[in-house]
Formats: sequence, C-alpha cells, structure tokens
Amino acid sequence: MKDYRMRYVSSLLYLIGIPLIIVFGYTILENRMYNLISMLVVVILLLPFFFSFEKKESTSRELVLLSVMVSLAVLSRMAFFFLPGMNPMAAIAIISGIYLGKDFGFMIGALSPLISNMLFTQGPWTPFQMFAYGFVGFLAGLPFIAKYAKEKQWLLWLLGILLGCLFSGMMDVWTVLSADGVFTIKRYLMIILQSFPMTVNYIIANILFLSVLNRPMGDRIERIKQKYGIEVG
Repeated sequence: MKDYRMRYVSSLLYLIGIPLIIVFGYTILENRMYNLISMLVVVILLLPFFFSFEKKESTSRELVLLSVMVSLAVLSRMAFFFLPGMNPMAAIAIISGIYLGKDFGFMIGALSPLISNMLFTQGPWTPFQMFAYGFVGFLAGLPFIAKYAKEKQWLLWLLGILLGCLFSGMMDVWTVLSADGVFTIKRYLMIILQSFPMTVNYIIANILFLSVLNRPMGDRIERIKQKYGIEVG
C-alpha cells in the first residue's frame, strides 16, 4: 500500500483488534457464536482494502492476487488432507508474506483456514487458526526477515522451523482452553510436550514445501507485481 499510515493502522488492527475479538468471543460469548467471530475477523482483515479502494487503481488487482493465493492455499490443504499437519498452507502463507508483505501475509494466512474449514469442519478453533496462520504470514513479511529469506535458502528453512513451532504453540493455547476454559502454564507445557509429534509434522511440511514452492511461486509473484504495477508491503 502506498499510504504508510494505512500500513501501520492495518498492522494494529491485525495484531491487536483480531486478538481482542477472539478474546471477546471466548469470554463473553463463550465460544457459542464462533461463526460470527470468524466473520468479524474477516471484516477487520478487509478494512484496509475498503479504506483505500477509492484512492488506488491497483486495489482491484491486489484483491485478485489475494484471491488467487488464498485459493492455492485452500486447494493445497485439500490435496493433502489425508496427512494431518502435512500440507503447504503455512508455507504458502510464509511465501505470501515474504513476497507480498506482512499485511498480505496475514490476510492470506487468516482467510485460508476459514475457507478451507468450510470444506472440512468449522468450529470454535477456527478463529484461533485464522490468527495463528495470519501471524505466521505477518512475521514472514517483516522487511528485515523477508529480505534475507529471499536470498538465503538456509534462512528460509530456519524461518520454516521457527514459524512451525510458533504455529503449533499458538494452537496449543486453544487445546488447553478447549478442555474446560482454564489456562495454566503447567497445563500449557504438558500440551506442548504431548503435541510435539504434530509440531514435527508442521516443521517438516514447512521445510519441504518451502523448498519446492518458494522459487517458482516467488518468481511469478514478482513478475505479476512488476507487470501490473502492484505495490504491496
């Protein structure tokens, strides 16, 4: 986005507004209206586009690019549904962040589980998945991370490992809360240990799919950005 102030506003909405909505849904609504919470998250995700739509000619092109990347992420999850935790969705969120910026990374990461869960199963975990995948894409899109991840393969793998652990840790919060709504550090550490095999799956999937998809997808995204004058960040 050309307006740097809008970038800061969108980052605040994603990192503060969305967690507040999830907390509101979990505490006040007691997770009974998780579809409403998911839709409110989507509204916040798209607010920056609505604010800038009349000011930029390229906004519609950005929306098309956003839709394509989300579709690829959803289809990738469908293709590997028989392997729990072993799908390219997180890798696509990471690649989106690296080449399209942190805001696009968050939007693509957050929308992908919402839409793919329409084909699998929606539930109270959906808002948590949306924030976890979105946060992974956001971190990958931070300028000082994206710059070096493009240049060095080993840094890309390290990023996949760290973000795989982060995603698993964030979803472990939901696992603890889903039992009886009580969160303690002791219970959280126990869940982390119990979910370690799934965390390993996330890490392997990230390394594998980032190795295969990063260069071809990254090159095509760069060509699209240059051809259609799309400025993202």
